[in-house]
Amino acid sequence: MTAKDEFKSFCERNEITLFGSYWWWENVVKEDWEVLLHKKGDQILACMPYHYKTKAGIKVIIPPMLTPYQSISYSQSNEGKLDKQISFIRKSQEELLNQLPVNSLFLRQFDYTESYLLPFCWDNFDLRVRYTYLLDTTKNEDELFSNLKDTLRKEINKIRTRGNIQFATDVTKLYDLKIQNGKIFKEPLSYSKEYLERIAELTKIGNAQIQEVELDGVIVASLLTCWDKSQLYYTCGALHPKYRTSGALSWLLWEAILKAKELKLTMNFEGSMIKSIERYFANFGANPTPFFEVKKISNKLLKPFLGKI
Repeated sequence: MTAKDEFKSFCERNEITLFGSYWWWENVVKEDWEVLLHKKGDQILACMPYHYKTKAGIKVIIPPMLTPYQSISYSQSNEGKLDKQISFIRKSQEELLNQLPVNSLFLRQFDYTESYLLPFCWDNFDLRVRYTYLLDTTKNEDELFSNLKDTLRKEINKIRTRGNIQFATDVTKLYDLKIQNGKIFKEPLSYSKEYLERIAELTKIGNAQIQEVELDGVIVASLLTCWDKSQLYYTCGALHPKYRTSGALSWLLWEAILKAKELKLTMNFEGSMIKSIERYFANFGANPTPFFEVKKISNKLLKPFLGKI
C-alpha cells in the first residue's frame, strides 16, 4: 500500500476533521500533495498531509486554497493521563518533522484544538497566533438572534421582507460574484471555478450547502458552507458590489448559524486578521478563538521574498 492508501484506510477507521480527511485532500486539493505517516509496525499513529509547490528547483510547503487548517490526525484518543497524551503527541510530531522533505518554506495552520506544538518550536519554526470566530449554537434561536449586533438584526429583518433565499446546485453565481469583486478591488482570485466545484461536491454527500439571496431579480449574495461532525465552516462567500449595504450576506450567515444549530455543530466563521472582516464577524456574537500558524524559511537567501508569504 502507498502512504496515501494507508492514509485513506486510517481516515475510514478514525474520526477526522473535514480538512484533515482523505476525502478533502484527494478530491479537493487533488494535486501536489503527499502525506507523512508516523507508524509503529503496521499501526498508523499519526498522519500529516501536506501541499507543495515546486518552481525553478525551489520547493515550498504551503496551505492549499480554501483549506484553513492542515491538521495532524492522531490515532490515540484524549483519554488517559495528560502526560501520556502529551508524550504521544510529542513523539508523533518529532517523527513527522524528521520525515519532512527538503524545502525552502514551510507554512501551515493548525486547528484551534491543536495547542501543543513545542516540537516545531524546538526545530526553529516560528509560531504566530491567528484568530477565528466560533459560535456556540446550543442556545435557543431567539437568544442567538438577540446576541447579534443591533444594526445586523435590523439589516437581516429588512432584507427578509425584500429578498428571497434559495438553494443552489452549483457554484456558478458564487464564482461570478467572486470574480466581480476581484476586479473591483483588484484582488484576482487564486483558485479556479473548477476548484470551487470540487468543494461543492460535498453537497452530494450531505456535508455542504450553497445558498443565494435573490433581490430585484438579481442574485446579490451567495454562500458556501461545509461541515464535519463538530463544526460548520464559512468556506466561501460573496456579495454583489452594488448591494454591499443590503444585508444579504448577513442574512446568509444567519441562516448558516441556524443550519449549524440544526446539526448541533459549532459555527466557525474562519475569522480574519484583517480588521474590517474581524469586526464584521464579531457582530454575530461569536467568540474570538486563537489558533497557530507555523512557519519556517530554510533558504536564507530567499527570506526577503518568502518572508512576505
